[in-house]
Amino acid sequence: MEKENKITQEELDKLRSLNQTYRDLKFQIADIEVSFERMKSQKMASLANLETSAFDLSQFQDELVSTYGDIKINLQTGEYN
Repeated sequence: MEKENKITQEELDKLRSLNQTYRDLKFQIADIEVSFERMKSQKMASLANLETSAFDLSQFQDELVSTYGDIKINLQTGEYN
């Protein structure tokens, strides 16, 4: 009788399990990379919006200074001194 060229069932099960773990981790890393790239894009958009917001705020503050002088405004009530 010829010897089978085959690993044991236990070895095959372990090989399959380790291979599946390896593949799962590769997919997990890929998902993280995709999320990271999306977050980088969102960060860039937020930074651009922050710059625009800072510019708008500065311009409006300049308008208020032009109208009322150098004052302190209570953001809760709108009162100034």
